[in-house]
Amino acid sequence: MSKLMFDTLIVNGTIVTVDEQRRVLECGFIGIIGGEIAAVGPMQELPDDVSCGQLLDAAGKALLPGLIDTHGHAGHALTKTVALGTNWTDVVEDIYYACTTPDFWYAEARLAALEKIKFGTTTGVSMIGSVPRIGDLESIDAHFHGVMSSGMRSVSGIGSPNPPWPKKSRVWRGGSFTESTINPGDAYDETEVVVRKWHNSNRGKTYAFAMPSRIGISEPNSFELAVEQMKQMRRIAEEYGTRIHAHSYRGDIEFTLKHFPAGLGPDVSLAHCTGITMEEVKILADTGTHVNTGPSTNAHISARCPVVELLDAGANVVICTDGNAPDRTFDLFKDVRICQLLHRNHFNDASLLPAGTVLEMVTIRAAKAIGLDHLVGSLEVGKRADIIFIDVEQAHLAPFFLPVEKLVQAASGQDVTTVLIDGEVVMEDRRVATMDEKGVLVQAEREMNIALQKSDNPHLLTYRKGLWGGTRYK
Repeated sequence: MSKLMFDTLIVNGTIVTVDEQRRVLECGFIGIIGGEIAAVGPMQELPDDVSCGQLLDAAGKALLPGLIDTHGHAGHALTKTVALGTNWTDVVEDIYYACTTPDFWYAEARLAALEKIKFGTTTGVSMIGSVPRIGDLESIDAHFHGVMSSGMRSVSGIGSPNPPWPKKSRVWRGGSFTESTINPGDAYDETEVVVRKWHNSNRGKTYAFAMPSRIGISEPNSFELAVEQMKQMRRIAEEYGTRIHAHSYRGDIEFTLKHFPAGLGPDVSLAHCTGITMEEVKILADTGTHVNTGPSTNAHISARCPVVELLDAGANVVICTDGNAPDRTFDLFKDVRICQLLHRNHFNDASLLPAGTVLEMVTIRAAKAIGLDHLVGSLEVGKRADIIFIDVEQAHLAPFFLPVEKLVQAASGQDVTTVLIDGEVVMEDRRVATMDEKGVLVQAEREMNIALQKSDNPHLLTYRKGLWGGTRYK
């Protein structure tokens, strides 16, 4: 390694590699060339004559692979807290389909990316809309442009929404909205357009998956339509070399295995899987289908995802936020602890889901769930340099020993100081370099207010009164 010139050299950090040996280097270095990790090791193995273009001193910092949030929803960053205590999904869908413009989706994507980066998430998965939103390709493009402008690694997509059909979509054109009717065939066509245009773009940092709302059956969809939707999503995934990502709940896994088994498999990741049977646990493990559990979500309030049983059966289970609305944040550190607590409480066993396991569920296992484990998820030679620094010289992290346990049990997204994505410093000393933070916040406030003003939904009218000085809180 003598006479080697690194683009960036990170020194003196406690490195939690999450590599195959699960090495933790008490005082180590990482050398980066061309956005790729070229060397990782203890400081005593770093030659004296090595040179670099940029030196980052990580003394007092722990280094982790960038966190990976495997399931969320674009749009939710602007609808946080909106319509809580109501039929939230219906209200939010009204906003997304009837009140938004491309400027809304661009502003939302940047706000979501800003929050993720500041919490140490370097790769995020976003279903555009909630079920998802189709009928306006210009708005979908605006989402992709917004995420790309942040420097994040991202996976986004659309697919077949939940019923009822047909759907009504308002599209902003020439200063006013025009309304159109959307049918299932339109969802297939639009999904194909989005995947073809965006998958594996932006120098390998932007991906587009086929993202139907559900793998399984949603009433009042007919049996025939449920199967046809899954067939079309599989066709698109195979034709364009991409993957499938969706929601599933109790009964969906057995339904899919019986009627369209190609809807499951190692290139499929399913969010929630709450209330599923032990037979469905076995099916998921046997087919290699990945499970994304959202411990902070409303889905998990309704029924438990059997995370421990799935892991025991050999399934790959990862932790996600499900987006940051209506009542959450993108802080994955919070969610790993909630996941531990929920399942330890269920089994009355504090030994379940140890720190190393849940850390893997937001790093290397998460990368595997979205097919990017050859690129990210661990700090080892040959992988892309997605790295986060955590300030461990703080009261709640001192004394700093047993790094994995200490970080999992006590750290938060607010402790992340520096973020590298593809070897580029995206955040340093908690200042994001790729975006004007104040400008992002101002634009987000403006676009959400504009969307609210376009709505005649009674729940949103109440919200507007609270926002602008009404009596909501009195």
